[in-house]
Amino acid sequence: MKLTSYFLTDPKIKIEAGVTPNQIRTLIIHPQFSSELPEKEYTMVKESLPDVSSTSQNSTDNIEKLILNASIRTQGKSKSQKFQSEISIEGTKNDVKMPQNYKESLKGLFITKDTIYSDLSKNIENVLVNKRKSMLLEPLQIIEPQIRDISLGTKGMIYLDLGYPRLMPLNLLGEGFRRMLSILTKVSDTRNGIILLDEIENGLHYSSMKVFIKYLIKIAELQHIQLFITTHSKETLNAIYEVLTIPEFSKFKTNIKSFTIRKHREDKIISYPYDFEKLDYAIEQDIEMR
Repeated sequence: MKLTSYFLTDPKIKIEAGVTPNQIRTLIIHPQFSSELPEKEYTMVKESLPDVSSTSQNSTDNIEKLILNASIRTQGKSKSQKFQSEISIEGTKNDVKMPQNYKESLKGLFITKDTIYSDLSKNIENVLVNKRKSMLLEPLQIIEPQIRDISLGTKGMIYLDLGYPRLMPLNLLGEGFRRMLSILTKVSDTRNGIILLDEIENGLHYSSMKVFIKYLIKIAELQHIQLFITTHSKETLNAIYEVLTIPEFSKFKTNIKSFTIRKHREDKIISYPYDFEKLDYAIEQDIEMR
């Protein structure tokens, strides 16, 4: 992501980011000031991420409105999609005007105990056709070293090659193994979207959780997927933490956030957020987060 701001002759902030390999999104924020504050009194900051509290010598209370000009440019196309919205500020209140022409679809998948095995054969077929078999085989072979290959039979039957004279039906390898394969397959067959995974630990042995989390993160990054995971398992939280301490995965520390949701008196529900540092502290101090 690249951010450039000019607070001298042109008080604006420009944010540019590549969302997908072939798409660039730009957001330019124009602050509209009251007449009490000259724009020229703002300092200039270039090619850096500014600390908002230090980019000006005056109070930001004099900003009346933020005008947001956004654009989406796809590689190979000459024109960009453009959108404008406004945030009006009056004291502690604000009013948001959304662009009328902005509409965007986001692919989402909700994996629960009732949907986890739906379309499994179709998902595996798509992974095989798109030559992404290694995504599935690598973690499965760590859990079960005898696995040599995975294939589809008639009527959607799924078989594994364990080195025996005959292929082995997936169902014979146990519920936990089948569940892990199904989740990894669904993530591998989804791209540019979000996946909501309910109670990730169900049916999985704690000894395989760390391997599962590692490849879940790897595939999600490759497929540009954002994961939303619920769990009641301390072992799962520990596995996520341990994976993020591995040098190869340390870059994801800033991308993870954990939330503990608790119900208080008078039916009030409060969410407690944890970034990686807080998660680290909570795990080290054995603080209950589930």
